Amino acid sequence: MHSIYPVDIPATARQQLAEILEDPRIRGLALRYAGHPALADDALQSTYYAMARLEHLDQIQNLRAYVRKVLIREIHRERGQLGAIVIDDFARVADEHQGAAGCHPAAPSSVEDAVCASAQAEAWLERFAAQRDYLRAGVPSRSDDPDRYRTVICDAAGLLLYDGINGDSSEADTNPALRAAYPEYFDQPFAAPNTLHQRFRRARTDVRALLQAVVRRDELT
Repeated sequence: MHSIYPVDIPATARQQLAEILEDPRIRGLALRYAGHPALADDALQSTYYAMARLEHLDQIQNLRAYVRKVLIREIHRERGQLGAIVIDDFARVADEHQGAAGCHPAAPSSVEDAVCASAQAEAWLERFAAQRDYLRAGVPSRSDDPDRYRTVICDAAGLLLYDGINGDSSEADTNPALRAAYPEYFDQPFAAPNTLHQRFRRARTDVRALLQAVVRRDELT
């Protein structure tokens, strides 16, 4: 990572980027969200490459927050769930306004709305990543392989959260997606159609319950 610095990026910015990506807290976030050391390392490397191409890297005031956003997107990309999206100008505007005191209650501008939403979205994503093991443990053990079922539900919830925050249509909890993730359970040979229907329905209920556990914490604080 350290030996491939673009020459057109100021030394201070690229050094700061490298230091952030080497920070144990950032590497821990990558590992928690990726769930596998090799995947986390690949995502960290991809994050560096993606951000190194940004024309205004040295103008991002809250570089650490931007790194976290790109890192989570890269983890999803590495897992084949979605493409990386790096929107330079919007993210730079949002980062420059993160120090503002709260969101304006009356007639906020579109940029201010975006900043508020971005801050809340980041909090939810970080909460999901930090509490992934705890949330996963709370998923009911509905199949003969409880660990695999819980992983499928947790993965679907994470992708739904990410897609919803970005305003994207998600198919993470659809029948085809669940069937592809765990065919032995959701496409079990000789299982009655009604049995499979109930499995899909309960899985979507489990996904929603997990997401509600992430979002509703704000209502309790």
